[in-house]
Amino acid sequence: MGAGERKEITISSPGDQPTPHARRAEPIGEDPWVQPAVGTDSSPERSAPPAGAAAARSMAPSRLEDWTQGPVPASSLDDWLQGPLEDHMEQSAEDAWSTAESVTGHPDRQHRGATIEQGTAAPLGTALAHGAAQEAEATSAAPAGHRGGTGARKTHPERPVFRRELHGLRALALMLVAVYHIWLGRVSGGVDVFLFLSAFFLTGTFVRRLDAGRPLAVPRYWLHTFKRLLPPAAVTILATLVATWWLLPPSIWPTVMQQSAASIGYVQNVLLVFQEVDYQARDAGASSPLQHLWSLSVQGQAFLLWPLLFLLAVPLARRGKAVRRPLLGLMALIVAASLTWSIIETASNQPVAYFDTGARLWEFAAGSMLALALPWIDHHTGARRPEDETAPRFGTQRAMLGWAGLIALLACGILLNVSSVFPGWIAIWPLTGAAAVVIAGHTGTRWGVDRLLSTRPAAFIGDISYALYLVHWPLLVLWLHRSGQERAGLLDGLVVLFASGVLAWLLTRLVDAPIRRSAWLEARPWRALTAVAASIALVLGAAGGWWLTLTMSTPQQPVASAGPALPTDEVVTDTAPVIRPFGWQLGEQWPNLPHACAGPWAPPEPFHNVTCQQLLPGDATAEETIVVVGSSHARQFIPALIPWAQERDVQIVNLAMDGCAFQAGAERSEYCNGYDEYVLKYVDQVEPSTVLTTVTRSAPDSSQDAMHASMDTAVQMLLDRGIDVIAMRDTPRWSQDQYECAEKEIVAGGTPADADLACGADVEEKLAAENPAASLAGLRGGAGPSDAPADDAASVTVIDATEHVCPNGRCSPILGDTYVYMDDNHLSRLFVERALTDVLAGALDA
Repeated sequence: MGAGERKEITISSPGDQPTPHARRAEPIGEDPWVQPAVGTDSSPERSAPPAGAAAARSMAPSRLEDWTQGPVPASSLDDWLQGPLEDHMEQSAEDAWSTAESVTGHPDRQHRGATIEQGTAAPLGTALAHGAAQEAEATSAAPAGHRGGTGARKTHPERPVFRRELHGLRALALMLVAVYHIWLGRVSGGVDVFLFLSAFFLTGTFVRRLDAGRPLAVPRYWLHTFKRLLPPAAVTILATLVATWWLLPPSIWPTVMQQSAASIGYVQNVLLVFQEVDYQARDAGASSPLQHLWSLSVQGQAFLLWPLLFLLAVPLARRGKAVRRPLLGLMALIVAASLTWSIIETASNQPVAYFDTGARLWEFAAGSMLALALPWIDHHTGARRPEDETAPRFGTQRAMLGWAGLIALLACGILLNVSSVFPGWIAIWPLTGAAAVVIAGHTGTRWGVDRLLSTRPAAFIGDISYALYLVHWPLLVLWLHRSGQERAGLLDGLVVLFASGVLAWLLTRLVDAPIRRSAWLEARPWRALTAVAASIALVLGAAGGWWLTLTMSTPQQPVASAGPALPTDEVVTDTAPVIRPFGWQLGEQWPNLPHACAGPWAPPEPFHNVTCQQLLPGDATAEETIVVVGSSHARQFIPALIPWAQERDVQIVNLAMDGCAFQAGAERSEYCNGYDEYVLKYVDQVEPSTVLTTVTRSAPDSSQDAMHASMDTAVQMLLDRGIDVIAMRDTPRWSQDQYECAEKEIVAGGTPADADLACGADVEEKLAAENPAASLAGLRGGAGPSDAPADDAASVTVIDATEHVCPNGRCSPILGDTYVYMDDNHLSRLFVERALTDVLAGALDA
């Protein structure tokens, strides 16, 4: 053996196809990133115990010590429940959802200078099926001076070693996610560990291919990965759609349909980002049974991107150059850029950052960096595997490091409410804990954390971890919806967890395992593509078909002129035949106008969060113009203006800015800064006859609504321009979603009176006895308050719609056959049309 020759240790996973013969490999010289081999025994028989001994052990009675600390086979699920799951090595350990065949390489016991080549793997404690029987030799001549190595070398097929503690680590991460979801309602950091481990395994797969000079086969990798991941996800989503139809109220149906389609396409996190920034999006938030799939969307996007990064190293590999250092530098750049962005976005807009792939990529890159650096770390710290004859160096320190990492993972969500600060710099905490467990590896001690994570219960949970993640959240949400609880208790939470485990095993046994081990699907790329396409088509077809069925079978929403079937000034005690709007129609309840602003009504420049809309097209001729300004609480009255405007060819322009009232002259927040000036510039351009705005603000937990600051100044600015002002008093706001609260009673068979009892309130609990804006009625254009205004002076019409929204002193969620609210603070469009059209028409006529 040449003094400069070393045995290369690479992170191994079963993503590469096993081959019966070793490949030729480039000579490898001295490199601090390549770990030397340990031991000199080259006998392939050392890889397996004698057949008789194995048989004797299989006949021995099971002991508690064997169950908790004994060797774990490559798929403990097989021994527990169903017999041999796979006769060959699991072919896809590139991510943290793989079953127990996720492996890493270990030092060869053969002579120094040999190259690890992946052969056919067998479970721990069994002989190599092919690799030991068909040991092959290959020689390659190194170019002169190539990395210090020359001459011919032997290569031997080598069984990758299953790292039991990493399998247990993913089980721990999954249990943290489930436990925190079920009982604590907080973020644990477990999802971040999955992202970290995904990149760790994936990187080992592709670096090994680069080191061996094999093609990366990226399209094949994509097909294989999504063929494996999509079918269990599709089955879970389809079952959730059925359960949603059966158990959940109609108001949540559109959310589940949208998230179904987004999840199967791995873009649910994008949908959630859109809903976070879209004021109109009716997002059910934590009540959606599919929202947890956002993390799989982030993971799927990384699975598409990450192999492309390794393609950058292919030219280096073809020239026989080392690829680890360049890749390590690339990953370091990604960590720096993504972590910086994550910190900035988390500080400025944490709800969006939480779902943003760009703010999460650094977690993948950190996992890749550990995978690339691990051989160097193992070399300098004397790492060993349990199968080696010598104990690892620093065993006590390794054990302490592993326990420190485990304690850090357990304590992350307990000590900090990380849900409000993830995924910024604080996510370093759980990733550091996971990295500590990975680096500690085999400790050689009886008290090391690797012993705990290598037990059979941990291995079982690791085997079903993907399915368990898929099913636990829908079960929990369905239970909470039906039970009316905000959080599960100890007993029912245990039932949910146990039921999740049973369903996860069934999903693994009946869907996941057969597809993973299917030789037929793997034999031809088009077959794997068919499995992927079928999974996507089934979900899209089910969600889309359900939506079409609802919309086509639902009668067209009546116009305001048709009038309600029941008057909207009373709460009926009998169940109405139909109460509108239906839950799946809530997205249509926002008062949008049909045309984007154009022609003479087009604003000279855009303004953030203002979407200018108009009733008549841009080429229409309008008798006059009404402009609605202020927040969405001014905008909600637009439907009551439309019938009057259509009869008189009057243009209506929506210039509202959600969450920002018109308060010219007041000190504004950063969000609203500049909006008042934008409105004044626009009305100077358009010269409307009337401006409608909301001049007060109510509070969900107080009966003292108040007029906006500087509202008299803002109104006077409009009056001085000769513009009449319709000043609307705000409507009551609530601490709970009024539609969902009332819908729950109706779905349960109750009446509007039952919904009123459960959700309504007396008006004195929601608003002040007197309208705080009553004084605005005395303002006049050009002269301020006056008892004898000129006939042509612009004036203010103050409208208090409280008696229509809360008739007879009671604010009810359902009046007649109409839901009053669409959420916790906005009136439904249908109610405004039915109850307030005459009120606004009278004000405009006056």
